[in-house]
Amino acid sequence: MPRRFALGLVALLVLLLVGLFAGRRILMPSAPGSGGIAPTPTARPTPIAPPTPIASQRVSLWFEPAEGELFRAEVRELPAAADEIAFLRALGAAVLDGPRREELLRPFPEGWSLRGAYRLRDGLVVLDLQPPAPGGVGAMEGPPAPEASLGPRWQTGSHEELAAVQALLITIAKNLPDVSKVALVVSGEPAETLAGHVDLMHPLVPDLSRAATEPPLEAAAPPSPAALPTPAETETPAGATPTSPPLPPPPKRTRPAARTDVA
Repeated sequence: MPRRFALGLVALLVLLLVGLFAGRRILMPSAPGSGGIAPTPTARPTPIAPPTPIASQRVSLWFEPAEGELFRAEVRELPAAADEIAFLRALGAAVLDGPRREELLRPFPEGWSLRGAYRLRDGLVVLDLQPPAPGGVGAMEGPPAPEASLGPRWQTGSHEELAAVQALLITIAKNLPDVSKVALVVSGEPAETLAGHVDLMHPLVPDLSRAATEPPLEAAAPPSPAALPTPAETETPAGATPTSPPLPPPPKRTRPAARTDVA
């Protein structure tokens, strides 16, 4: 009797162990490649971070108008500068790029750029201008003069040269009131003049009497590439060769013809 009871207990224990092992196989997830069905992961939405806005600062750029004598301010949004030197460079580069309003004149021809800007003591600022490459837009025609490092770099009249210089000076003085003098160098070297009329051998003083007191003009938005027609949107007659769509003409920013150049 005791032996039969012991055998029964052993059989019961074996059945319990078999049942426990089978239950674990059923509840455990199947490994890849084992032939079982893997559980489907629950999809979780990925949070979308909003784009970080680019900090900007509102500045006034001063240009000569096509009609009138006083310089007008054009309000522009420039990327926020890390320091005063970066701000000074952004101002100079924006003036060289020209206005966005059609009633304002571009001070420098295309091709001129700003190599650097420096802040010295006693309210003195140095702007390093870079003329266009020889033969490029805005460069002088013919072979360079023997004293090219000091001679004229730009063929224009006295009025246009003075207006270009004052556009830089007034813009800097209006946005940095503690600046009182600006020295202009060309390609990192001292220059006597830009076009033969304005003396650059000494620091220049902004002529704030030429700045108008009228409200500033809002800058026109730059043209968007999406506004131009695409080749797919342009109908081509049968048998004709497809051509690129014509670009809109550039804004007219010519100076009045009545002004006389002074050599």
